[in-house]
Amino acid sequence: MSASTPPPFTAAIERLSVNRDTRQLLAACILVLVSGCLPEWLRDDYWTHSFQLVNLFIAVAVCQNLLMHDAGQSSFGQGAIFGVAAYGAAIATHSASLHYGVGVLIGVACALIAGFLYALPALRVQGYYLGFVTLSAATVFPEMLVALNQYTNGVNGISINFNRWHDRSLLGLSPITLLVTGLACASLAAHLLIRRTALGRRLHVAAISPEAAQSLGVSPGLMRFTAFLLVSIGTGLAGTLYAPVVGFISPVAFHLDTSVLFFLAVIVGGRGHIMGPVVGVWVLYLLPNILLAELNQYRLLAYGVAALVFMLAMPDGIIGTYERWRRKRHTSQPELRLGLDGLLDMARIHPRQTTGQRDNSWAVELKGGRKSYGAVSALDGVDFRVRRHQIHGLVGANGSGKTTLLNALSGFARLDAGSLQIAGTEVSRMAAHRIVGLGLGRTFQQPRVFAAMSLWENVQVGLDAHRVNAAGWTGATTASLKESLSGRSVELVPHGQRRLVELMRVVLTGADILLLDEPAAGLSPLEREQFKSLLIRLRDELGTTIVLVEHDLDLVWGIADTITVLETGKVVANGSKADIDSNPAVRRLFIQPGHA
Repeated sequence: MSASTPPPFTAAIERLSVNRDTRQLLAACILVLVSGCLPEWLRDDYWTHSFQLVNLFIAVAVCQNLLMHDAGQSSFGQGAIFGVAAYGAAIATHSASLHYGVGVLIGVACALIAGFLYALPALRVQGYYLGFVTLSAATVFPEMLVALNQYTNGVNGISINFNRWHDRSLLGLSPITLLVTGLACASLAAHLLIRRTALGRRLHVAAISPEAAQSLGVSPGLMRFTAFLLVSIGTGLAGTLYAPVVGFISPVAFHLDTSVLFFLAVIVGGRGHIMGPVVGVWVLYLLPNILLAELNQYRLLAYGVAALVFMLAMPDGIIGTYERWRRKRHTSQPELRLGLDGLLDMARIHPRQTTGQRDNSWAVELKGGRKSYGAVSALDGVDFRVRRHQIHGLVGANGSGKTTLLNALSGFARLDAGSLQIAGTEVSRMAAHRIVGLGLGRTFQQPRVFAAMSLWENVQVGLDAHRVNAAGWTGATTASLKESLSGRSVELVPHGQRRLVELMRVVLTGADILLLDEPAAGLSPLEREQFKSLLIRLRDELGTTIVLVEHDLDLVWGIADTITVLETGKVVANGSKADIDSNPAVRRLFIQPGHA
């Protein structure tokens, strides 16, 4: 796949867009360092303490940002995890007389346990339903601290002497300032690093489209679970530093408004933006708690008013609104026209050796498949078999059951009855992401592309799949693709051509069996010819088995080895092109091949 070379000015803008996260990281770290160090250099104890807390809260808000945007999880209870870690470390130090370093480990372990408990409902519920579950935990947490007064000292709290942590030493800064400032910067850098890894891409794909994640062999539930545990580690580290900053902890410090602060800081600052949590915490914490200190008892009201004002004036948050304004200042970029040259070249470079024995085996074998939705039978006793290393066309009118059949084959729709084998393995009750492990790849009727990721990252999630190594793709063959696609926005790709992005992604997984749902819709005549050449090469040179659902019957008749015709959930014809053409039951369905 290739894209036309952009003009120098447009290319420069695209590079700036790619480096947006890096620029925000540098700006955020500078703000954190200056705000953390300058007050202490000026020996202003009030602002030193204030910005120690601010930078500590920034570290937690960064974790909240990763959880909300990159992992797509709504949690209103991060303040409870923050408090669990703080109390875990404090109790270990105060009651058990352990070294605070050991207390930190215990505090992080407590945060992980709390994160694990949060992650369990995330396997079942999503969105604001999950938010309500975590909100209830944050509401109950202070009451639990009071009830467990044997360990927490109840409303009296726990006081620990950390005076030595506040003595200025290295570079005129105290150890606690160095720790808190370093943690805030490290959390910002870690967020960007995770975002650029295979794990970060999988988290985001699972958040935006669980179906696309499963088609790449990724379990959305496992990604949600992993996200909560990752965020719990960062939040726990921040929580263990709360007692050294304040010198005292009590249930009052971890009321619901703490969790609300972390949540709204991400919204106000700009969800998904690296710098968003910094700006959000500054606005929501400094404004009501410092500039309006006499109204401190109305913090929740202040958070709500500030969040409402900013969300009405800046729906994308402060940083998001600024970035949108910045993009509008530049000349609009032309649409990208993508081709299939790169994939054609890769198919030529990496032939897969096939054997006659494999050619005679079944890649897909469905017997008596039934699937109903209420009183409607989407599949009614369907027998469907596809030989290895063939292109098998699947045609029929709208509502005939084609997409339902693909969903059943790929595990997205569980059969009510029937036996299904993929590559010789029974998969009738197997999860979709596990079926993918047998060498199955899938595209969708509505292409799954992700606007928050660059064009190359949209393709790269295919390379992240484990089957790639077995397929033999190398860095050298993907280097040209990366060069042409890196930094390009998916929003510049016409809607019809976005199918090519998804097609490239599934091909690069190295799947042996491809299920393609109307992949040629929206392509130009030239692109359709390229598409036909690609499928033929995938079959002949890579030995790929392809099930093609397509309304363009000329395309299907031009490349398919065998064809199955569906009507109202039943197979009305199956065989070679000659068999289908001579079948009277098919003639009344399609008067002319080419009009479906």
